[in-house]
Parts: sequence; C-alpha cells; structure tokens
Amino acid sequence: MAAGTEIFRLFGRIMIETSDAERSLSKTESKAKAFLGTIGNGAVTVAKFAGAVGAAALTAAGAATKVAADFQSQMSNVQTLLTGTQDEIAAKVSKYGDIVKEVSRTTGLETSNLTDGLYQVVSAFGDVDDAAKIMEIAAKSAKAGNAETSDAVDLLSAVTKGYGDISAEANQKAADLAFTTVRLGQTSFPELASSMGKVIPLCATMKVKEEELFGAMATLTGVTGGTAEVSTQLKATIQGFMQPTTAMTSALKKMGYENGQAAIESLGLQGALDALKESVNGDELAFAGMFSSVEAKTAVLALAGAQSEDFTNKTKEMYSATGAAESAFDTQTANLKGTLEKLKQAANTTVIELGEKFLPVVQTLAEWVLENMPAIQSTIEVVFDYLTTVTNTCVEYITMLKDAASAWVADHQETVNAILTAIQNLWQFVQTIFSALMTAAG
Repeated sequence: MAAGTEIFRLFGRIMIETSDAERSLSKTESKAKAFLGTIGNGAVTVAKFAGAVGAAALTAAGAATKVAADFQSQMSNVQTLLTGTQDEIAAKVSKYGDIVKEVSRTTGLETSNLTDGLYQVVSAFGDVDDAAKIMEIAAKSAKAGNAETSDAVDLLSAVTKGYGDISAEANQKAADLAFTTVRLGQTSFPELASSMGKVIPLCATMKVKEEELFGAMATLTGVTGGTAEVSTQLKATIQGFMQPTTAMTSALKKMGYENGQAAIESLGLQGALDALKESVNGDELAFAGMFSSVEAKTAVLALAGAQSEDFTNKTKEMYSATGAAESAFDTQTANLKGTLEKLKQAANTTVIELGEKFLPVVQTLAEWVLENMPAIQSTIEVVFDYLTTVTNTCVEYITMLKDAASAWVADHQETVNAILTAIQNLWQFVQTIFSALMTAAG
C-alpha cells in the first residue's frame, strides 16, 4: 500500500511539473502569438489601407473617365461641323476643347451648355476663326440674361449676319446693345432673342443703324406692347418705308429723297420720322396715314410723338453701350452662388482633364476587346462547358459514394452495431479504471 501511495505521489509530482512547464510554454507561446498578431494586424491594416486607397483610386479613375468620355462625345458633335484635313480638325477640336473648359471655369456654366453653344455658333457662322470667342460672348450673355446659350447665339447671329459683320467685335457690340435695351426698356434677353429676328433683316436693308433699332426697342417695350408686339410694330414701320404710300412718296420727294431708304440713311430712323411729321405740319392723323399698317401707325405715333424724347435719349445711350454685357455678367456672378458655380465647374474640368489621360488606354482596351470578341466568347463558352462537365462528374461521384456507403451500412448493420458497442464498452472501462486510480490516490 505504501509503495502504491509513493507511486501515485511521484506520478502527481510529475503531473504538476509537467503542468508548470506547459503553463510556462503556454505563456511564451501567448507572447509570441501576441507579437505575431500585432505584426499580422499591422499588415492587415496596411493591406486594408492600401486596398481602400486602390479602390478609391480606381473609382476616381472610372468616374473621371466617364466624365471625360461625355465631354469627348459633346466635342464630337462640334467636330461634325468642322472642315479641313484630319489633323487640322483634330487640332481645332483640341483647341476648342481647351477654350470650352476655360470658359466653363470662368462662367460657372456646364461644359454641355457651352459645347451646345459652340455647335450653334459653328452652325450659324461656319468654321470661322472667331467661333470660340463668339461662343464665349454668347455664353456670358446667356448667363447674364438668364437665357440659354442657344438663345443668345440666335440673337447675336441674327444681328451680326443681318448687318453683314460676324466678327467677334460685332457680336460683342450686339450683346452690349441687347443688355442696354434690357436695362432701359421693359424686356428680357430671352424675349429679345426670340423676337428680334423678324425685324433685323429689314432694318439692315433699309440702313437703320443697330443703335437706332435697339433704341426703338428700349423705347417702345412696355409702352406699345411686349417685346414680340414691338418687334412686329417696328417690322411694319420699316416695311412702310420700303413700300411707301402715295402720301409718303410725295412727302419724300418734297424733302429731296428718292425713297424711304435714302431718307433713313441720310436722317436716321428718328430723323426720317420727324421729317415726315413736319411735312404735314405735325398733323398726327395725316402723319399716321402715310403708313398703311395699324402696327406701324402705333409705333410711329409713339416714336415721333409722346416717346420722341425718350427715343432720342435711349438711342444716344446705345452709342455708349460698350461693356454692357460684360458688366451684366459680372453683376450676375458676383455673389456666393456664382462663386460656387465657378468652383463646381473648375472641379469638373479638372476631372475631365484627368479622365482624358485614361481615355486612350480605355479606348485601346475597348477596341482590342471588340476585335477579339469572337475568340473571347468562344473561350468563355469552353470554360463554362468544362466547369459544367466537372460539376456534373463530381455530383455523380458523390452520389455514388453516398449510395455505396448507405448500402454497405445496410448490409453490415450488425457489424457496425458491434463496433459501436465495443467502442462504448472500452470508453466505459477507461473511465472505471481512471476513477479507481483517483480513489486509491486519495
């Protein structure tokens, strides 16, 4: 019994020492694992950061490429109107693109708005050297006048083409006159843009100066009608000079003029109207009778009557209208909203320029994929066919193994039960021996 007790004490001491050694080893392993974990976590953090940066970069690159592709598409519309060799056209598109982005930054207008305006300019004026500058003038005019750039182009082209000068300077003059008319009259830039086209060709033909035309618009709008009505009235007035009544023809001859055009070219529109009125000693009914159209009568009675002084003063201001459009633009954009719009477009054009660096790569890749699409499709089909075959084969083998195992178990159920019973009895025997040893040691 004493020997047995000593054996159990020795066995216990060995177990204790082994346990201490295991605990010491466990602590060492824990420290090592903690150290390695720290390194691992750092590596994971770095990897995650790098992955996030990479993902952000790819996302940004994708977004920039999309914006640049949209801008490229917008410029392609303009390109369809350009003339020259392939290299010359490419150079023009590049130059126009740079100008559009710069104007977008300085005006706060979206590039799509400006490229539409540029398309309208080239369509209206042709592929002229001043096209980009005219687009900028029209854009600023539209911005200042709360109009669409296309409306501004319509007005500027009507004025400048009608008067036979489509230079950038002539377009700027037309824009300045339009804004002075808005300031002095009761109208708006969009209204002028949509209405004045009907009267400008007649005024140019009859030698009515631009300043007088816009002076008359500024005088009559809000007095004899809205912008569209006034345009119709002035058109009828000029038609009256082109096709004079018998009374007007007689009066013009007495004044020494062969026709209405000669009188207007010599005296100006207001001078010609005043002279005709004076020829009948100021009799307004006789004066109005020189014009057959009711619309013309309405206009001339005002311009040579109650509104005569205003007509004189407003026409005089038209001769000093230089800078009116630029001033109106500055006023419209000199606020927080204008600043934020410029900031937004500055960021947008920067994204476009970044995206333009990726476009050649994406273009090349897209072209390669397109050229090799049949081979790519064939390869994908082969891979899917192979995967389908492998999957079906695996399913068949797994099913066979399952069926075979189930059949074996069914055929050898007694053997399986005997093995499970033996394992259970062996486990119970071990537990009984261990319990007896622990009791003896106690």
